Amino acid sequence: MYKYLGRPCRNFNILAKTVMIDPLDGREKLVLSNFVAGGTGSLILIDTESHAYEVLPLPGDEGAWGLVNWFDQKLVVGTCPNHAYLHCLDLVTREWAPPLSDPDEKYFWDMTLGSDGYVYGGSWPGCSLLRYDPRTHELLNQGRVSENLDNHYSRPVYGGLPGTIFVAGGFSESFLKAYDMEKEEFHAIDAPGFTVREANSSFICLEKGTEQIWYDAVTFQRIPDLDPQYLSVKAITLPNGQDCSIIALANGRYAGVRGQDYFILEQLSDVPILQRIPSDPSPTRIFTLLVDAKNQVWGSSGFGQTIFRYDPVSDEAWNSATVCNAGGEVYGMVALGEQLYLSAYVGGDHIIYRPEQPWDQLNNRNPKMLQAASPDYIRPEGRSVLGPDGGIWTGWSAKYGQYGGALSRMDPDTEHVHIWREPLNNGQQVCGVAADNRYVYLKTNGGASGLPIRQAACGFGVWQPGVGLVHQVAFPEEEQMGHAIAVGDSYVFIQAGSSLHLFDPNTMQVAKRIATAEPCSWLLQAGEGTMLAFVGHEAIWFDERTTQVVRKEGLPGPVRAAARASNGDIYFAVGDVLYRFKSTNAIGRDISVDSIIAQETV
Repeated sequence: MYKYLGRPCRNFNILAKTVMIDPLDGREKLVLSNFVAGGTGSLILIDTESHAYEVLPLPGDEGAWGLVNWFDQKLVVGTCPNHAYLHCLDLVTREWAPPLSDPDEKYFWDMTLGSDGYVYGGSWPGCSLLRYDPRTHELLNQGRVSENLDNHYSRPVYGGLPGTIFVAGGFSESFLKAYDMEKEEFHAIDAPGFTVREANSSFICLEKGTEQIWYDAVTFQRIPDLDPQYLSVKAITLPNGQDCSIIALANGRYAGVRGQDYFILEQLSDVPILQRIPSDPSPTRIFTLLVDAKNQVWGSSGFGQTIFRYDPVSDEAWNSATVCNAGGEVYGMVALGEQLYLSAYVGGDHIIYRPEQPWDQLNNRNPKMLQAASPDYIRPEGRSVLGPDGGIWTGWSAKYGQYGGALSRMDPDTEHVHIWREPLNNGQQVCGVAADNRYVYLKTNGGASGLPIRQAACGFGVWQPGVGLVHQVAFPEEEQMGHAIAVGDSYVFIQAGSSLHLFDPNTMQVAKRIATAEPCSWLLQAGEGTMLAFVGHEAIWFDERTTQVVRKEGLPGPVRAAARASNGDIYFAVGDVLYRFKSTNAIGRDISVDSIIAQETV
C-alpha cells in the first residue's frame, strides 16, 4: 500500500501585478496575482510602505494573467487555465461577485481598462476579445479577433488610446488589430508580430524585439521615430543585466517582481533589493520527480520555475528560488555526481545546479545556464535522461507557432551543448526519451506550442551516441504517443495509444504488445525484471519476461511523475501530493488478471 508523504512542492508564481489605493485604509497596495498549479490561485496585497500583506483566495481556477484595478473600487481578475472565469472583488466589502465565464474559453490572457470604463481581455482557445462591465457585472464576447481559424491566442491587449483597444495574437499567423469601441469593429494594422509598447492621444509606439515603429494616434499613419524619452519606464535592469518589468507607485517610486521575490525602488537609479514575497507559498502540482544517489527526492513545480528537495528520513522539504531567467517550469531532471542537470520551458534552457554550493542564480553562478535550445526550441517535452555516453540527453518541442522537435546533449565535463534538429525528420516534437547502456530512445508526436495537435503517425527512434539515428519506426496514426517510455532488462517499453509496445533492441523489432484500458501515463522499472505502469487510477506491476500482472493497486488519481530510489522505494505524485511505495511492496504475489490489462503478441 502506498503512503502519503505530504505536499513538499511550494512556490509563488506571479502572473500579473497592479497597484491601488485601498479604500479600507487609504494606503497604497501592490497587488500580485499568484498562480497555484493544481490548486486555487490568490491575490496578495502588499502595503508598499509597511510591507504588511493580505492574501485573498480566488473563488476558482488556478490563477490569473488578467488583473485590472478598476478606479480603486474593484479588482477585476481573468483566470486560467480551466475556466476563463471573470472574478470581480469589491474592495470595500472584500466580497467576490458570482463568477462569470465564456463557455468556449479556457484562458483569459492579460486584461486592460478601456477609456469607456469596460475591462477588455484576450482569450484562448477562441482568440476572442472579451468585454466586462464592472458596473453591471456583465461579460460579453466581442467576437474572434482573427479570421484565421488556426489562430487560438489573442494577446496581449492594450487600452491606453482613447476609443481603441489594441489586440495582438497568433500563433499560426501573427496579427495586430485595433478595436473601435464606438463602432465595435476590428481593423487590421499592417504590423504582424508587433505589440503595443505604448499608446496615448499623442502617439502609438509598436515594438517587436528591439525594433520600434511609430504611428500618429489620430490618423494611424506612420511617423518618424520619436525620442524614447517620450515612453514610460516599464522595465529596469537587474545587476545581472536582465530586464525586469516594473510598475509605477506613488511619489516617484516603483515596484517589481522576480520569481519568488519582489522589490520596491525609491527611485529608478536604485539597485533593486530582492526580498521574498510575504505569506506562505501554496502547495503546487508536482511536475517532475527523481531520486539522487543519497535517496533525496527532487522535483519541480508544475509552473513557476522552481524545484524542491524532500528528505524522506527527516520528512523535511526545501524549495528553491527561480532556477533561470525565463518563466515556465522545469521538465527534465537528472542527478549525476553532486550535480543536477535541468531542462526548462519557456527559454529552452539547459541548467546545472550544484546543491552543495551557495545559491547565486542572479549572477548565473549556481544554478548556471548553459547554451539554450531557444529560439528555435523552447519546451523540453521529452524531458531528460542520462545517456550511455555519460551525456545528458533531452527531447525538445519547437517554438510557438511551429511544429517540430530536437534532441540535445549536455556534456557534464565540458558543459558544451549540442543540438540535433529534427532527429527523426518527421516534423514532430520529441515527447519522450529513455536510455540504456547502448542507445538513447526517443518518441515523437504532433503536439506543438500555440498550435492544435497535428494528427499523424507518431515516430520512435533508436539513437546511438557518436553515430546518430540507427533505427526508426512509424506507429499507426490512431496510436498517439504520450510521455511514457522506460527501459527494462530486455525491452524498451513504449506507450502508444492504449497499448505498451515492447521493443527489442537486439532485433530492432517490436516483440510484444500489452493492451491497457486507457493510455499509460508513466512507466518505470520497479526492480529487476519488473515494470510498473501507471494507467488511469491504478498502478500495475508486471513481469517483464512473461508480461503477466503480478500486482495492482488503486491510486488517488492519475500519475504523471514517478521515480525509483536505489533502495527500491518508488515515489510518485498525484497533483501536489507526494506518495511512496516501500521497496517491500514493489513486487508481490501473482494475482488474477482481469480486464485492466491483457497480453497480445504482435
